[in-house]
Amino acid sequence: MMTMGRFIFSLLILTNILLSIPAAGQTVINLADNTEIQSGANIKINPGEYQIQDINNNGILRVVNKNDVTIDGSDVQVSGMDTTGYLIYLENSTNVTIKNFSAASGFFYAIRAKNCSGLTIENNNFSYNQKDTLGWIFIWTGTGEALGGGVLLDDCRDSEIMTNAMVQQNDGIAMYNCENIHIHDNTLNWNCGFGIRMNFTDNCNIHHNDCSHVNRITDPSDCAAILLIVSNNNTVEYNDLTYSGDGIFLGQYEYHHIPNNNYFAHNDCSYSPHNAIEATFADGNVFIDNKCNFSHYGLWLGYSFNNMVEDNEIIGNLTAGIAVDRGFENTIRGNEIRQNPYGIQLWEGGVIAPYGDQYSHGYYIYDNVIQSNMWGIHAINTEHLVAKSNDFIHNQKADIYLEGDSQNDTITSNYFNAPTSYFIQAMTENEIYAPDNQYNPTGRDLIIRKMRGTINWYPFVDGLAPKMMYQPPCDMAEPNAVWNVYADPGFGERRVETLEYDSLDFKVGEASVKLNTPRGWDVGINYRPGGDSIAFWNLTEDDTLKFWIKTIKNPRYGFQGFFIRIGNFDHGYYQYTIPASDLNNAHNRWRHYNMPLKGTSKFVRSQEGYMDLDQVNYVEFHADTWDFGYTLWVDGVQFKDCTPVGIEETNHYKPFESVFYPNPVTGSGKIRYHLHKPSEVRVQLYNLEGERVRNILLPTQNAGSHSIDLDLTDLTSGIYMYRIIAGGQFEQEVFIKASSD
Repeated sequence: MMTMGRFIFSLLILTNILLSIPAAGQTVINLADNTEIQSGANIKINPGEYQIQDINNNGILRVVNKNDVTIDGSDVQVSGMDTTGYLIYLENSTNVTIKNFSAASGFFYAIRAKNCSGLTIENNNFSYNQKDTLGWIFIWTGTGEALGGGVLLDDCRDSEIMTNAMVQQNDGIAMYNCENIHIHDNTLNWNCGFGIRMNFTDNCNIHHNDCSHVNRITDPSDCAAILLIVSNNNTVEYNDLTYSGDGIFLGQYEYHHIPNNNYFAHNDCSYSPHNAIEATFADGNVFIDNKCNFSHYGLWLGYSFNNMVEDNEIIGNLTAGIAVDRGFENTIRGNEIRQNPYGIQLWEGGVIAPYGDQYSHGYYIYDNVIQSNMWGIHAINTEHLVAKSNDFIHNQKADIYLEGDSQNDTITSNYFNAPTSYFIQAMTENEIYAPDNQYNPTGRDLIIRKMRGTINWYPFVDGLAPKMMYQPPCDMAEPNAVWNVYADPGFGERRVETLEYDSLDFKVGEASVKLNTPRGWDVGINYRPGGDSIAFWNLTEDDTLKFWIKTIKNPRYGFQGFFIRIGNFDHGYYQYTIPASDLNNAHNRWRHYNMPLKGTSKFVRSQEGYMDLDQVNYVEFHADTWDFGYTLWVDGVQFKDCTPVGIEETNHYKPFESVFYPNPVTGSGKIRYHLHKPSEVRVQLYNLEGERVRNILLPTQNAGSHSIDLDLTDLTSGIYMYRIIAGGQFEQEVFIKASSD
């Protein structure tokens, strides 16, 4: 009698024998150069490792004028030895499937196909083929100057490329004059030309591919995760295009009369040293819900027109969020545009032939959140700009800046919230039409201070009277304050500035303000009071600004500049220049400063514009490290002598302010707050990625003190921020440190 163990052993032997037998109708062959494959063939390459050269550069396996072919390379590893030739060459063939090659490297391209249709290329590893990392890539070339890589398609149609790996070479996939190619779920990263190259290629569906880290040693320009040259009606969705020269590069030069009509959605194009998305001379494209962060430009749309830029995340780019030179009839809607030197930059640069008659006009900019940029919208010589229903929040120099021959502009139904300098700065002779906007601070006298130029801003929507803060708080570096980070446009790395409260490294109270910037080109952090309050401090030259500061500098270069600005509503400020050596001496240690507002030989005071200390509106700290980055902490920032305490030590609460206890917290904590009138209360908890993890709505509560328990037991350890909203108005942000232990 056979035991169960012997039965299983015998079954395993039988299974292995069956697996080694080819499928019905399948022919097993060894690889040999110039092997011609016949129509109807079902080929299985004998498993093993091969080193074989394509002597005539016409294909190891050749499928020419054939139909209905399958080539299975399971457990086959082949090296072409000298990065010339092709593993498989196809021409004038249909319905060919190539699958399961474990590795094909050392060729010019693993596959080259010409005038084919019905191709299926799946589950192969075509990596480490032709690669050169130096020199500039010229993108307007044909197949004769292709760069080498995984798959090259020329004049192919109705095909599918899926679940392949094609990495560490010039191109992942290159397509010239192709149509209806479906490319999905491939790994095409770490190439040095293009993840996917498309020249004159239309109607393709490209989704869920990893095309990240496509770059060159010498210059990232014109490398791209995905390149489209005169390629139209394509859909590009859900791809990882990060850390590439350009995430998406679209060019239509001298073919601008052909509409693009490409659709780019849900792609991550961030961390690109050139542009997250570049589309030049392009017509009719849609860019929706893409991430265009921490690149040189978020979207560069030079000479482009009739495009829709909608619901994208455009944060922390080196020069501009959206930049358009001589574009027209573009719509920019519903985007989050934060922490860029220019949020949206529109202008007319030098003329490029044959586009001398193209000028900047017809922009429809609405429903965007434009926050913490140096300039929100910056437009020079741009006509018929419509800015409607946008939220401009804490931009530094101007929410909207207009210059040159700006005319027929309409600025209406926007919310302007406390810019450092101007709501609207109009450096043009033409009147700017800007009715029915809402401003904070409100009131005619305050609004007019933040307008410059001939601006018709009546009638305006009169909001609630601002909550004026007439005395500076004891410590401006505590978590009930609002700090913003600004950086002038410059050179250096992509910007990934982070600004947060640090409850682990501080001198007084419960936290310090911590800035980290990898580039450090005159980066400044700006203080404002929380809860939509407006600072209106009456200081004198007898007052002193006191603060603690700590840094981590670049070990080789250190700091080259350090200054502090104290400014008012009237666009003026005092600048106090401090020796950069002071910041270098604060490396990895806290130093305390007492800076007299009248200035001294150490704190050298200069003045910009009209400045008086009786209406101080903000304080800024600036540092510069030649673009080499730094970390800076500030704490105990105060004008009046007082003793800052942690929130948990406070035993009285002002109306509409809340405290959280304990902080840091393990498990659950308690929010305490006071209402000065009956209000509905909402508490929203966010992680540092901006994801909302709690949303608590409380029914209308009576005036007086209240508390609510906040259970954090299911959250991972980290820093969280809650927002408390009372009476339908945003009132306060508070950072808390939670531990799951």
